[in-house]
Amino acid sequence: MAEIKKIWFGAGVMDTALGNYAETLSAILENRSGLEFSQKRGMVTGEIKSKPVTGGYTELESLMIRQMESVLSQSGLTLGDNSVRFVLSTTKGNVSLLEGNTDHIPDDAFLYFSAEKVAAYFGAVTKPIVISNACISGVSAFVVARRMILSGECDHVLVLGCDLLCDFVTSGFASFKSISSQLCRPYDVCRDGLNLGEACACVLVTSDEGKAVKPLVRLEGGSVTNDANHISGPSRTGDGLFYAIRNAMSEAGVMALDIGMVNTHGTATAYNDEMESKAVALAGLSDVPLNSLKGYIGHTLGASGVVETLLCISEIRDGVVFGTKGFTALGVPCAVNIAAEHRKLGKSRCVKTASGFGGCNAAIVIAAEECNDPVMGLPKVAEAECTAEYSLSTVSSMLFAEHIRQEYKALDEPNMKFFKMSDLCKGAYVVMENLMRMTNLSEKYEKTDIAVILAGKSSSLDTDIAHQRILEKRLPEGTSPAVFVYTLPSVAAGEICIRHKFQGDNTFFIDNNDARALCYARLLIERGFAKAVVCRWCEKLEEKYSFEFKVLEIK
Repeated sequence: MAEIKKIWFGAGVMDTALGNYAETLSAILENRSGLEFSQKRGMVTGEIKSKPVTGGYTELESLMIRQMESVLSQSGLTLGDNSVRFVLSTTKGNVSLLEGNTDHIPDDAFLYFSAEKVAAYFGAVTKPIVISNACISGVSAFVVARRMILSGECDHVLVLGCDLLCDFVTSGFASFKSISSQLCRPYDVCRDGLNLGEACACVLVTSDEGKAVKPLVRLEGGSVTNDANHISGPSRTGDGLFYAIRNAMSEAGVMALDIGMVNTHGTATAYNDEMESKAVALAGLSDVPLNSLKGYIGHTLGASGVVETLLCISEIRDGVVFGTKGFTALGVPCAVNIAAEHRKLGKSRCVKTASGFGGCNAAIVIAAEECNDPVMGLPKVAEAECTAEYSLSTVSSMLFAEHIRQEYKALDEPNMKFFKMSDLCKGAYVVMENLMRMTNLSEKYEKTDIAVILAGKSSSLDTDIAHQRILEKRLPEGTSPAVFVYTLPSVAAGEICIRHKFQGDNTFFIDNNDARALCYARLLIERGFAKAVVCRWCEKLEEKYSFEFKVLEIK
């Protein structure tokens, strides 16, 4: 019989446009927003006012160090303990370092290098785990952390989310015409776009009740899915997010009537809010009080899932549903139970969701301790076996463009979309097409049972450089949305999901080898989260490239 384990939340800290954790909570309760017009950015943003400087570290790394120091101090843990892990959630990390440096990439621009640097500061004895899964990164990190603990890999995980604003990020979102000139209005009939924000938040996830913060709040379930619709547009049906909510609630062993609150991504963009209203309806949660926190702190990218989960924990502990700032009248096709004013929380359980580019979606369930019985550990329910593999690597005599063109032509299956993709996605596409000819995944399994778990060292730096060079040309038309959408490595997994209609887990790890992706892929099959996984290595930077994919299936 599997060991009974509970997963609690321990110490948590944050920095937002409203201040630290206590200051942010106080401001929200007073209905104050941290969003304001930035002369520097030329738009409404929510930026951290107090940023520490630690010698030899970037601004982002210094924030990470400050938050981790606080959580480690409060919990009495150390990264020198093998039972403690550090998971970083970020979309763009130190991407601002590319400004004027596209020909000589600074080491700190590599997400994994930056994470290792911070881990070394604390004397870590295990490798940091870096997740760059577009805007669902933070919620994905909680799902990964929970599964690591329940599978016995560790006892404690520091989940840290951090992203800062720079011209690279703001110009990219502006190219999509998705930025509001006013304070954002989630789910409102007059919503016209999002506001970007900054945040750094860290929270302990632990199986040790002695390290948990009281009143106790548990992480009960979680899921990541793909809607297999479009790299920059959410599903019009809401099915991908619905699957994530459904799976998370199923894992938690709860039904719609057990949920007291839903905190959504709620960016105030036209199609995101519309999709979320449909997903909430499909999940039977239309009558459950719902809120978005973006009107207080903005969309904080890879940090959003962490900082917003911390705020949800406070809502559960204090018995309140925060109002959705900016909301006046419903403007989405499916009714949701939303209000501008704060309300009393009826049931102490929350569903937290997120959605992002590449069709990715994530959901977790958190609850007060008294809500449910203990959960079981994750016993092995199956064995995984490799059924196919295909690779595409650097050939000394052949440039990537020539090599990928030959591989694509050999497929003899024209797809005009291929030519619009980034090189990282082209490599993933070609390798996956060959794997599909070796297997019959789509015929053997349900679309929701097939996962894509990839890793790469350089993230999307190859495309980041292209975007930065366009930005520095200061063209009248600005930067290109067709380039910017590919500045997220997880879009490579998204393109595979969209092409083959896979709607299972899709996670992208930033690592210096493929060990984490392979380990996590096996965990998904062995613990019953998937029946087939496309996994391993997805790397492209200038003329160095390596795409080494495996298909793991249930034995």
